[in-house]
Amino acid sequence: MAERLATLIGIYGLLGLGYQLVFGQLRGLNLAQGALFGVGAYATALTAPHLGPFALLVAPLAAAALAALAGPPILRLQSHYFALATLALASLVNLVALHAEGFTGGANGLVGFGFGLPRGPGLLLAVWAVLVPSVLAYAVVFRGPTGEKARLLREAPLVAATLGIDGALWRLRAFVVGAACAGLAGGFSAALTGVVSPEATGFPVMLLCLTAVVVGGARHPLGAVLGAALAVLLPEIFRGLQAGWLLAYAAATLAVVLWLPDGLAGLLARRREVPAPAVLPHVPPAPGPRRLAVDGVGKRFGGLEALNDVSFAIGRGEIVGLIGANGSGKTTLLNTIGGLERADAGTIALDTTRLDRLPPHAIARLGIGRTFQTPIEGETRADGLARALATGAVFLLLDEPAAGMTDRERAALAQQLVRLRAAGRGLILVDHDIDLLTGVCDRLVCLDGGRVIAAGAPAEVRADARVRASFLGVPA
Repeated sequence: MAERLATLIGIYGLLGLGYQLVFGQLRGLNLAQGALFGVGAYATALTAPHLGPFALLVAPLAAAALAALAGPPILRLQSHYFALATLALASLVNLVALHAEGFTGGANGLVGFGFGLPRGPGLLLAVWAVLVPSVLAYAVVFRGPTGEKARLLREAPLVAATLGIDGALWRLRAFVVGAACAGLAGGFSAALTGVVSPEATGFPVMLLCLTAVVVGGARHPLGAVLGAALAVLLPEIFRGLQAGWLLAYAAATLAVVLWLPDGLAGLLARRREVPAPAVLPHVPPAPGPRRLAVDGVGKRFGGLEALNDVSFAIGRGEIVGLIGANGSGKTTLLNTIGGLERADAGTIALDTTRLDRLPPHAIARLGIGRTFQTPIEGETRADGLARALATGAVFLLLDEPAAGMTDRERAALAQQLVRLRAAGRGLILVDHDIDLLTGVCDRLVCLDGGRVIAAGAPAEVRADARVRASFLGVPA
């Protein structure tokens, strides 16, 4: 009995570890993990008579192949739409298992295939020989830079994109690797029970997986294992309560969720503060493109014309200040240059490379960095600038970097901007501090209603009657 329970804990631990990749690290509610478990179980059952123990290797391949095939269209969806799409995939797998009788055995399932598969102590050893290195690999991978990238994708996907992180590729990889873990767990389950039926693809398996990961800890390396142990052992502990065991199990699970938001693994974890990248006092020169040009760019949101025929250019070693009243289109222009919004008209080019049809992570990799008005929780605007610089970006789009700063901090920021210009960076600077802009910018461009109404030296633009009326609030 103890041997079987230990094997089950290992199997469900492996299932949950794969689920942590999408649900824990990327906050994607994947409801197909249980069905992929069943795919692995059926793959093992169908190939075991021909391959013997090597049929266990088919299980992760079959589940990963299905995930790779179904993943690209499903992973385009966000939030609850993604959850519904994965639920539809799970339902489709369950329908095939139930109705493709010539292949899956229908409602009766498949039996009598396990003679060549490991059993007993051999299966227990095989399960844990896979699980332990997998947990260690998970811990090592997500403790380093990969963990920080996953955090950005989870908490600030737009920031991640502007740092060159391809979120779509990350999600696909996590979905496929998680599916492989589920498939292998399903293969081990088939070897343990000797029977595979449509129940292996049903929602109860998915519910067990989700509960185990939430209770154990969605991101901690041991979370899936602790959750699996709870899911396997609690029913055994409360079985003496007869019909009331399910209520006791639910109460114990609810208690963990309410009082341990990080799961059982939260009791073992020491909270690590993620160090913010530091802005270096000396900024080394960076090779790359020489000129960023915006030509006739337009952008509409329904009936609202956010940008209209906006044109200007910036070279390396230049700071261009972008000014205008709230709602004049400044942030929309930065979003359009960085690829977060797609221009409806005009072109944006980095030297001879067109940017206006590229995704944001590709634009970032070409040498454009970005900061945002609202920094990530627990960080400052200076941290955002440091992170953008760490990518080696040649051109930086800075959205109100001085907002909320003291006079001393503004002075330090001005010095940093001058150092960046001296190092050959090109900066487009959006801010409402006209004195800061006048002190550091080579040119100013003023937007009003999405149009450029003035461009030139700071003194000239400040003296323009239209600028004084629209931005400075001084009657013409």
